[in-house]
Amino acid sequence: MQPEIAGGNEQAEVTADVPVDHFTNIVLDGKALKLSPKTVNHVFYELSEHDELKVLYLRLSGNEGGGLHSKEWIAIDDVFTLLNEQEDKPFKSTVFKSAFKGSSANNTGFLAACCRGLGLIIPTEKSVFLHQLAPDYEQRREELLSLVDGETKSE
Repeated sequence: MQPEIAGGNEQAEVTADVPVDHFTNIVLDGKALKLSPKTVNHVFYELSEHDELKVLYLRLSGNEGGGLHSKEWIAIDDVFTLLNEQEDKPFKSTVFKSAFKGSSANNTGFLAACCRGLGLIIPTEKSVFLHQLAPDYEQRREELLSLVDGETKSE
């Protein structure tokens, strides 16, 4: 004979660890023409404020016409750091390689297209695949940074 358990038959509640999405505040949803002059297809991107850090992040969210890419969020400050190093010289899309953890071959070109769409860089006269900082790069950078309030920004 089994002893009676006081309090009834309660089940333990099991909860799974759900990853926290820090990027629910999308401040800009944009699209930019791909770099190749042979296409009219676009790359899509999102800018989001990290809900705890209060800093801006960017991700490639999609594209027309195919091409795999990483959808990871990258700190826009990392992109600005890479761009700031390119002052007064033409550069290739590969300068963005270190911004990504993912290794898709399209990441750098798609990010360069986004930077053009955001008005941060322009093509050089020599090649549509070479870039230079836009004449109003610093102003555009500040306009983008102003999309977040930055009250609890950590350094």
